[in-house]
This record gives sequence, structure tokens and C-alpha cells, in this order.
Amino acid sequence: MDTKERIAPWLLALSVVALVAAAAEYYVWRGWKPTVLLTLGVAVLAIAVYMLLVPDKVRAALTGRQARYGSNALVLSLAFIGILAVINYIGYQYPKRWDLTADKTHTLDKVTIDTLKQLPKPVKATAFYSKRISRDTAKNLLDQYQFASHGKFKYEFVDPEAHPALAKKMGITRDGTIVLQMGDQTVKVTDATEEDLTAGLVKLLHPTKQVVYFLVGHGEHTPDKYGDSGYTFARRELQNKNYTVKVLTLAGKKEVPEDANVIIIAGPQKPLADSEVKLLKAYVDKGGSLVVMLEPPLNNPNGKYPLVDYLQKEWHLILKPDIIIDPLANPATFIASYQYGYHEITRGLESTATIFPTARSVQTQLPVPEGFNISTLVRSEPKSWAETNLVALQKKEQLKEDKDDIKGPVPLAAALLNTKTKARIVVVGDSDFASNAYYAAYGNSNFFLSIVDWAAKQQKLIHLNPHQPTQRMIILPRRDTLALLFLAYVIGLPALVLIAGAIVWANRKRRA
Repeated sequence: MDTKERIAPWLLALSVVALVAAAAEYYVWRGWKPTVLLTLGVAVLAIAVYMLLVPDKVRAALTGRQARYGSNALVLSLAFIGILAVINYIGYQYPKRWDLTADKTHTLDKVTIDTLKQLPKPVKATAFYSKRISRDTAKNLLDQYQFASHGKFKYEFVDPEAHPALAKKMGITRDGTIVLQMGDQTVKVTDATEEDLTAGLVKLLHPTKQVVYFLVGHGEHTPDKYGDSGYTFARRELQNKNYTVKVLTLAGKKEVPEDANVIIIAGPQKPLADSEVKLLKAYVDKGGSLVVMLEPPLNNPNGKYPLVDYLQKEWHLILKPDIIIDPLANPATFIASYQYGYHEITRGLESTATIFPTARSVQTQLPVPEGFNISTLVRSEPKSWAETNLVALQKKEQLKEDKDDIKGPVPLAAALLNTKTKARIVVVGDSDFASNAYYAAYGNSNFFLSIVDWAAKQQKLIHLNPHQPTQRMIILPRRDTLALLFLAYVIGLPALVLIAGAIVWANRKRRA
């Protein structure tokens, strides 16, 4: 065998390896990059040199009996490739994914999917990630958004260090920032989480900021306090939904600020003055919105409360000085309920409980006058009641339901709409449910955010609320259980395979 015949097979093998490498590079780079073209060139060159070195073998292969058989194999191969091509085309045109995890870890929340459906224009996400931080988490999440958007959401990664001019133009000051752009509107997202990305999309959907005022000056929960009784968690998520959050004092003021879309009164410990209630009434009469969260008047059940009087007289509510008791709860004043009325605020909460540490009743005067729509939002459990003997409660006497109490299920939240003025009021018989201590519990955050959305006449934002991921812990088995598992799967199963092989070998040898 001469030198040419010895070299020829190696050239043929090189061409095959180069073709496989070129296909792999094309798959990775998704395009005809220079490295792909270079590898293809090596494959073509190797085949050409092979044909020059052994032309007789090439001629025989193309004209001999093997060529005839080879042509049949070629036809079958082409048919097989064609079938694969058709399957891939169908899969590309009608993509489908399956998430087999227990809690759909790799599936976007329905809130996010609803948000993507509402996009009026395509959104482009530009992720500014340098080589110093990992892109994997962001890329996986953005890929899910793109897949679920059906063409409305696209993304690309940009290295801010390699493209400083673009980063400066976009106002990038932090590595790992994602810029969402829809038309001329842009929103920056600094954390690659589904919660923050969806909040950014909501801001694009509703670029006009709604102003929410928290009334202060009477011992209310405030959005600036970081303790358990503060509302900083609620403030943060309101801001994520493009609300501007401010505080408001009415003492000495002549009117409510004109930019107020919603005024929140979160558990005042001292009664509002008559002059303050008059300002609120004037604001509501012009179509304004109030969210009033009241606590049971344990310290002064028979005191004068102008705000309560206004809600009862003007909005046809019954707000008795009481506290709801659930004998099955610990403590008994802790109310957890699945009992929801039919309303936009409570839509989607049916399978989620809301909890209220201390709550009072919020009843409706019947019949409801013409021009008012009043809906009960939440009721306590059937075995509960509203205790009206607050003095006995303070003395820590044994409580039991009597004829003066309100039998359960007791209504503890209501939404009210004046159809003439379009004014909206939501009254909840508890304010602690939205505080930092309880905000993230069960459905409390969704309930609070939906209340504000409805009061601000932002129904499209209702239920576009952050998704809380499921937290899991891996609990390892005991040491003896681990040892048994090791013996069974690491030693036992391979041993069984070896024994079976030995038996088969012995039988064949005996027959031979």
C-alpha cells in the first residue's frame, strides 16, 4: 500500500469529523459564524484531497454495485431526513413545552401570562450583563417570557463594558439591569425575577402614575415605618405597580390635594376631627376614592368617631363597636377566612385564605338605596360571632355568644360605589392584615393590592400582583436509611446484573 492510500482514509475521517463539528457549531451559534464556515472549509478541502489521491476508488464507488445499493440507502436516508424536517417544522410553527415539576417551577404564573396578553405593542428587553456575572438565570426567565408572549416579547443580551455608549444612552448604572422598551416608553428592572419583570411590564401598560395618599396624624400605620406595624412592604409593591405613594395630613388644610387618586386610612388610633371628615367628604363627593381600615374600638367603645358616623350616614353601613370571635382559632380574635363575596376585588382569591388578627364587623343597611352598589367582600367562618361586650373582653371574662352579638358568618369588609358620582370606598374591619407582619401571609397582599387597584379605578391591574415562589427544604433521610438505599441501588442492582450475566454465560457454555 503506497503513501496515498494510507493517507486517504485519514482525510475521509477528517472530513466527517469536520462536518459534525460544523453542525454542532451552527447549532450553538445559531448562524453562519466564521468558525462554522472555517470548519466547513476544512471538511470540503479534506474531501477534495481524498478524491485527488484515490480517484479510482471514487470512480468505482460511484459506478459499481455498491453504488447501486448505496443509492437505495441514500433514498431511505433522504426520506428519513425529510420526515425529521417536517416534524421539526411543525414543532417550530406550533411549539409546546411541558413542565413536569410538582408546582410548575418552570412555568410562568398566570398573572404574568395575563400581562403578556394585554401588551398592545411588542416589548423588547435589553439585558445589560457583563462577562463578570452569570446570565443563566436571566436568560432562562427571558426565554420563558418570549415563548409565552407569542411574538410580543423579545430580548437580547448586551455587554455594557463592550458597548459603553449604548449603556450610557440607556442610563445603565448597575450590572445586570434589564431595560424593557415598548415604543417610546422604557422601564428598568434591576433583578431578574418574574416578580420584577412582570411589575415592569405593568408599568409599561399603565405609564400614568396614580397617586396614593396615606393619611397620618392619628396613629395610623404608615408606609415609611419598617417595623411589624409598618406598611413598607405594601408601599414597595404599590410602587412596583406604578403608584406614587405619599403621606397626607389634613389638620389645618383647606382641601385634599388635587392629585389624590386614593386616600388610605390605615387603622387610626385617635378619632379624626369633624373638619378632617368634611374635607374627605368633599373629596369623595367629587368622585374620589377612600380605603378605610378600622380596628375594633377596644379602648373606647362608646366614644365619638366622626369618620364612622360619616360612613354610616352617607354610605349606609353599620359599624358597631364590636370584635369578631372565632372559638376555633388561637387566639380567638384571629380570623382566617375563605368566605368571599362576588366582586372584582375578590376574583381569584377563592382558594386562598386571608387572615385578620383583630377585626370588627362591617354590615350593610338594607335595603340599599338607589344609586349605590354595596358588596360584601369577606365574611368570617360560620361558627364565629361579633362580640359586642367589649368591656367583658377587656376584663378577660369567659366569652360566649349571646343574643346581643352578631351571629356568624360576620361580614368584615365591603366595597361601595356611588353610581352617580363614581366615588368608591372600601371599608375593612381590620388594618393589621396589610402590615409588614402579615402582608406576605396567604392572600393578604393580593387582597390589599386589589382593593387599591379597584379604588383607583385601575381594574386592569387587579390580580397582576407579584408571584411568591414556593420555598422548599430538602430533608435528608436518617443515616441508616441512607445506608440501605446505598446498598440497594449502588451495590444491589449492579450485583444482580452481574449475577444474571454470569448465569447466561454459564448456560451458554454448558450447551456448547
